[in-house]
Amino acid sequence: MKSKVMSNRLKSIVVLLMVAMIPPLEAKGGESDTMYSPIQSPSICQTRSLKMNPTPKKQLRVAVFLHEGIEILDLAAPLEIFTIAGMNVFTVGITDQPVTSQGVLTLTPTYTIENAPKADIVVFLGGNGRRASENAKITDWIKKISPETEQFVSICTGAFFLAESGLLDGKTVTTFHDAVPQLRKKVSNATVLDNTRFVDDGTIFSTAGVSAGIDGALYLVEKWMGKDVAQQVLEYTEYQCWDRDSGLILKH
Repeated sequence: MKSKVMSNRLKSIVVLLMVAMIPPLEAKGGESDTMYSPIQSPSICQTRSLKMNPTPKKQLRVAVFLHEGIEILDLAAPLEIFTIAGMNVFTVGITDQPVTSQGVLTLTPTYTIENAPKADIVVFLGGNGRRASENAKITDWIKKISPETEQFVSICTGAFFLAESGLLDGKTVTTFHDAVPQLRKKVSNATVLDNTRFVDDGTIFSTAGVSAGIDGALYLVEKWMGKDVAQQVLEYTEYQCWDRDSGLILKH
């Protein structure tokens, strides 16, 4: 009997010691709204995420211009890919007022064309792009930043912003398939291709419509950050449809 009691006491002591050795959970936030961090178990997704923190010699700054009526996927796909790759991405608008994407998503630009910081890459999106591009303030801004911008990017009908600014003169580009005839008419001295996912013509990079922005963004990661980083992004996003040869890359 005594042996049994001693055994039970010993078990109780062991349990108390184990509880005492467990570190307290770290509190986050204020006293009135305390949240606790759960113990994280290792997983394949977490391991892969840790590997997806590329550190390029220079963190590229990417400005994405927001206009009323932008196509959601034109924005979301490049934004996701550039961010995963480690680029510094920010948004710019004509003003700091919110814009609506396809009537369902409201977005507020981080900067305006008056105070936006210098960017290495500037991206223009489709979705009402043909009409939105006919704005003298936007055209003047593009011309102003042109000398210091290393890469202009147009997704879908975002090409019309560059056309209005004269940046497509003598260039080879592409755009949304339904807008090809109109862009050819607007920029008669440019070569506007159809059935091409993306075109790299030096400082001007353009893609076809909607989903083509995914392929174009992946190519730009490869161009600016290298094949290894592009491959990591490809694996991380589980995008198995990328065909690099679906685009036209002009040698300069």
